[in-house]
Amino acid sequence: MTIAPFTPNASDMEATHYGIHVSTFGEDGNMLALGHHNQRHAFAAFNKHARTFLGFPNFADDRDAHIDDWIDEIRHAWLTFHHGDLNGDFIWEGKQATSDTPGAVPVTFLDVA
Repeated sequence: MTIAPFTPNASDMEATHYGIHVSTFGEDGNMLALGHHNQRHAFAAFNKHARTFLGFPNFADDRDAHIDDWIDEIRHAWLTFHHGDLNGDFIWEGKQATSDTPGAVPVTFLDVA
């Protein structure tokens, strides 16, 4: 049985910083923002999320990290979102999609791994 995707909103994410809805995903500290945002605005939101939600000095967990070291790791993509598993291991799951995929949502993500 295929479960239909859903469109997440602010309440499905961990926090909102500078008007951008942000969550971590996976086990490596990667971050995802709903919508396509410019890299510098996304950088600010991800950095704020790491400091306030994760307790890190910044998303790289490195006080000397600079935007130039990470700007190319901030990318746009499209995902379909699906509700989490029944065991409560995760709230939602994002699956790679294209802009033509039914239910696809634009996202900006940061891969820190």
